[in-house]
Amino acid sequence: MIKLSKEAKEVYKAVLSYEKVKTHLADHPQDRDKIIKFVDEIKGDYRFGLVGAGAKFIDKTFLRLYDGVNLELPEGFDIKELQKKYHLILVPNHQSHADYLALQYILFTYFRMPVYIAAGINLNIFPIGPFFKRCGAFFIRRRFTNHLYKIAFQGYIYYLLKSDKVVEFFFEGGRTRSGKLLSPRFGLFSMLLDAHTNFGSDSKPLMFIPVSLAHEMIPEERAHAKELSGAKKEKEKPTQLLKLIKLANKKLGTVHVRFGEGIVVDKYDEDLKEKTQSLAFECFRAVGKGMPVTPTSLLTLVMLDDPQGALTWKQIEERSKDVVDFCEFMEIPVTNSLKGKLHGQSLKTAMDMFINNKKVKLIKREKLNQVFYSINDASRTHLLFHKNMILHHFIVAGIVNATWFNIFNGNIKTEAQLNKYLVTKRKELKYEFYLPTVKEMIKQASRIVEYATGEQIDSLNDALNFTPEKLYSIASKVRRFSTAFSYIYEAYFIAATTIKYIDEEEFTEERFLQVAKELFEMEIEHGRVVKYPESFNIPVMKGSLNYLIHLGVIKKLGTSYSVEDMNAVSTLIERFARDVNDQVAINLKFGR
Repeated sequence: MIKLSKEAKEVYKAVLSYEKVKTHLADHPQDRDKIIKFVDEIKGDYRFGLVGAGAKFIDKTFLRLYDGVNLELPEGFDIKELQKKYHLILVPNHQSHADYLALQYILFTYFRMPVYIAAGINLNIFPIGPFFKRCGAFFIRRRFTNHLYKIAFQGYIYYLLKSDKVVEFFFEGGRTRSGKLLSPRFGLFSMLLDAHTNFGSDSKPLMFIPVSLAHEMIPEERAHAKELSGAKKEKEKPTQLLKLIKLANKKLGTVHVRFGEGIVVDKYDEDLKEKTQSLAFECFRAVGKGMPVTPTSLLTLVMLDDPQGALTWKQIEERSKDVVDFCEFMEIPVTNSLKGKLHGQSLKTAMDMFINNKKVKLIKREKLNQVFYSINDASRTHLLFHKNMILHHFIVAGIVNATWFNIFNGNIKTEAQLNKYLVTKRKELKYEFYLPTVKEMIKQASRIVEYATGEQIDSLNDALNFTPEKLYSIASKVRRFSTAFSYIYEAYFIAATTIKYIDEEEFTEERFLQVAKELFEMEIEHGRVVKYPESFNIPVMKGSLNYLIHLGVIKKLGTSYSVEDMNAVSTLIERFARDVNDQVAINLKFGR
């Protein structure tokens, strides 16, 4: 008979005392062993000594791949003091499997605090599964189709709160493949809120701490790029650990981790579903707002802006400095390494890493006496990940730039036209990013006017009365973001062109993606409208279908789609082509 540890006994006792488990076992006592078996699959088994040894191992091995960890905390942050007042739940975003190691390493090294972290059941494979369990991982299945498993898992969440453990889970539910934040999954939010109600009015409140995590490079970049191009996700297996050896000659830069202000939940008037959703999106917005602009994400924002990605170092420095100045005025977080005198050297270090990792090549032009830095064609999709990490910070700037251009050339003359244009542009990006509300967008746009002119305005409608010189000044000031979203508009152009080309009443997603890829390859070769190699990727193409459904142009029919308005498709093709060409015109007009 196996002797149970003290913690294991406490886990079983708490789970079996959980109301939903007790109620079920009252009617089905024979299910007790099945529930215990599920708990054994789920539960973490944190070993402080093993985690300490693991931290030393990381110091001597994995940190050779990295330049270090940059941790930023709110002023006065003391996690041990907070734990006395609240049940603490950390909610980071998820970019890489390295997140598990990075976060546990930080929490152990800086705080010496055990943290129990939710991990996908796909990671429960030998030999890493048992090791992760002893480092605090508790495993979760993707689907809760088995009722006994569901209540066993809910009981374990109850145990974690009851025993005052610090809990951590990735709110997106899985790794982002594109670099963009994924919409939050509600399951663990709901279970934590539900479990908390079992403690009565004397219980400590919950505190959800948003954690913005940004890698300068990620180990899985090739796999992510393949998936973006249509390849199937590779199933995790033990032999994948051997692939880490191939990283020995690479540098992965710094891992940036930024803790936000805690979001406290105690009593609430909404029902559980409403509170779960509002809380999840509040955490999501906080993580997005706290996502720092890093040297590599800044470089990719600047270099991918050019379809060929070939720029001189002077151009790169000037454009990067403009972006950082904008960020500092708009209170967008920027790593300390990009501030002041550190800016230039940090960019050079990031560029050296790109060159070392064969993402960027040097092109020497003897007759011009110039050296150009050019992104390798095969690496554009890899580097798009880092641009997408921060792109949401510049949505309003991009929209303002296009708006000003249309006011300048006379396409927008009235308040109604201005409001319609802003709402239309917002809807176009709705399925790519979680956007600010219309009210927040207008407030940000007004701040951008203040940034560009040094003057405050009472209403964005005041822009209709600006002189051409003032419009020119504003557009020139935010010109760095004029083509930041071009690859998305090109993708939407491809999507609409694909539907017109298929010219069938119904089509499947598979058929759509196949034809879209062929049309993209033709378009990129001719360069009429499509110029960015990264404009074809699976998430954006699928997002375009959702956008077209929202417009009523197509309709979802089970596993297929039907075309509802082919005339509207033709109109959209013209509009997206015009949008892309407008962005090119802005660049020409204001001189990138």
